[in-house]
Formats: sequence, structure tokens, C-alpha cells
Amino acid sequence: MGLTLGVASAKVGHEVYFVDINPNVVSKLNRRISTFYEAGLQESLDSLFSNRQEIAFSTMAELFKSNNIRSAIYIISLGTPLGPDSKALLGPVEDVTREVAGYMTDQDLIILRSTVAVGTSRYLIEQVPTITNLSFCPERTIEGKALEELSTLPQIISGNSSKAEAMAQSYFSTITSSVIKAGTLETAELIKLASNSFRDLNFAFANLLALISQQHGVNVNELISLANFRYDRNKIALPGLVGGPCLEKDSYILSQSFEGKHTDLLLGARYLNEEFPSKAIEFISKHGASKTTKVLVCGAAFKGKPVTSDTRGSFVFEIVKGLLDIGIINTNITIFDPKVEEVIHGIQVVNDYLQIDHDFQYMIQLTNHDVFESQSFDDFVMSHCAKIVSFWPKNQALNKSSTKHLFLGGLKSTV
Repeated sequence: MGLTLGVASAKVGHEVYFVDINPNVVSKLNRRISTFYEAGLQESLDSLFSNRQEIAFSTMAELFKSNNIRSAIYIISLGTPLGPDSKALLGPVEDVTREVAGYMTDQDLIILRSTVAVGTSRYLIEQVPTITNLSFCPERTIEGKALEELSTLPQIISGNSSKAEAMAQSYFSTITSSVIKAGTLETAELIKLASNSFRDLNFAFANLLALISQQHGVNVNELISLANFRYDRNKIALPGLVGGPCLEKDSYILSQSFEGKHTDLLLGARYLNEEFPSKAIEFISKHGASKTTKVLVCGAAFKGKPVTSDTRGSFVFEIVKGLLDIGIINTNITIFDPKVEEVIHGIQVVNDYLQIDHDFQYMIQLTNHDVFESQSFDDFVMSHCAKIVSFWPKNQALNKSSTKHLFLGGLKSTV
């Protein structure tokens, strides 16, 4: 989210620099190579930063040594992964905030975009006395359409003072026409957590419906479609895997922000979504698997629409580990994803299914990428895969085939 906001800022004329402790990220950005796939990102890096040799640095000290920077807006967008206690690890955010605040004047602004527990911004202000102006502005773009949404979505701002609010308002007004002020820092922090936790709850309800429908031989897609049809009070989502760097943790962070007994509503939904992919391993184990069983896993990024190459929070790691745990050797597991170029549990991801020339006892579809909904992919699966495990709706062609299926969220009941 830092890179996309930086690019969006450069598009409207701001002078943008990036700081990252990962030397590979710094090296790639200085060669104008995007570190992940995002629609329009590579083209923007090529066109917007051609007038400077260095745009990325490993430390703030390196940045200031190389450039004469007067007043500045410092945007902190570090990830906040969960620790062993399922609470957000905020140490890196605090460390970076201290480092940045050491360079601040009263004309500078820190914008915190990282997802944090409610009260974190206020805590940082108390712990770091050199902070002058701080605004929490929640990041709400969807991966794959981030550059588009930065200019179309309302941007929510907050601040520790009216000056901080005014500075944040002025900055985001150059990027989008809609800037909304939250009453407090805590309100803005809670908006981000509420948005993602609501989606997590909604998906969990759909996944529960899928499991109930499976038990009763009901087509869950038909159920949800008819329940929603011209009935505006219903907005039931379709079932599917719920991962990614935000949804996998924001319910935990929101529950961390509340002292009370009702957080089990959030955590129960999260646990259901985390357990959902185990149904694929159970299906394969039930129907028979050995070290010679060949499995095609489709979808390594955490989602397929909009397209991304991000594997953070993807269930591909859990699925492949589950296959290995039931005795299938990794040389018999193939992972296909159009955009991901990684090695997962020793398996290099394949980017073109037409390069795959052998048959599989099982195909597992993890995401809803457009490629997986094409007729040519259906033809490939029908000719190369005996049994299908899908967490997403599929084209009618697969459902007319004679193969055995487990469609958790698809058009067919368990066989």
C-alpha cells in the first residue's frame, strides 16, 4: 500500500521517495521494477520516476544524506502481522515512528496507514514526544485496483490537532475529490478494522451456509442467489476462501481493541474461515491418496479478482502442506497461478496451464481468477483431472462432466 500511494502521489506532482529495510525492494525500485503485480503499477514506475536515479533508500539517514528535504509528509505503511498471542506486532511501527519523528519539524506531518489496534496513534504520540503532527488515515483500497481506488474512494483523515487535520486534508485533496474528517484518531482507526471485520463476518456466514447446504444436498449458490433476489435487506456473499494480509488479521486486532465478552462473535467467524480450506484435504484423504497421487493446485495468490501476485495470507501454503502431510510427495504437486512467481514448499509455481502435459487425480481451485472461468481451462481440467475440489463457482461445463466433485461454493453437492 505504500508503493501504490507513492505512485498516486507522484501522478499528481508530489516529489516522492521510498524507504524500506529490504535491500531487494530498494534495488528493484531504483531499477523501476515493481515488487508485485498491480494493474498499472509497472507502467507508472517507468513513466513517473524517469527524472531521478535514486527513488528508494534503506534508511531515513540515507534519504536525508542524498536529498535536501524541507517540509515533508511521512507516510508509514508497515504491515502489522500477528504475534503468537494473535495480537498485532506494533514494535516495528513504533520504531519507524520514532525514527521519522527525529527528523520532524512543526511543518511536517506523519500519516499512519498501518492497520493498528484502537488507541495506537494516541499511544505513539504519548511515547514519542518529538511527534509534531500525526494523522491516522485508514488504507481501504483493494489489491489489484489500488491505483484506481486511491483517486475514487473517499479518503478518511484524522489528526492530533487541527493543523494535522488540515495538512492531511490538503494532501489527500490532491489525490481524490472526496476527503472526510473523522472526529478522532480512534474513530479513524476503528473504521479500518470495522470494514474488514464486517467482510470477514459476512464471508464466514456464507461459508457456514455452504457447509450446512452440503449436509442437506442443497445447492448453496442457488440458495444465496434466490435469498438475495430482489430482497434488498439481504446482501449475503458467496462462499469461498477468505485470506489475504488484511482479512486474516483484522478481526483479531479489532477484538484486541475491546475489553468484553462478546469478541467471540468476531473470532468464531475468523476460526470458521481459517478452517474452511481443510475440507479440500479431508475430501482427498477420504477418496484415497498416496505418495504417487498427482494434484493440481490452482491459485497461489490470496485472491483472483482483481488480479494480484500477493501470496500473503494465501491458503496455498496450508493446502500444499496438508497434501504433504497425507503422504503426497511434492514432485507430484503442481501449483498454477498466472501472476505468482514463487517457490512454495519447494514447488515452483507454473504461470501457464497449457505448459502442463500430465494428468492429475485431483484439481483444487483456491481462487476465482478469470482464467479459471474460461472454457479452455474447463476443457483442460476435464481432460486432465479426475476429481475436482473447488471453493468457487464454476462454468456449467465442469458440472456436466462425469468426474467427482466437491463444490464448496460451487454448483454441485459433495459426491
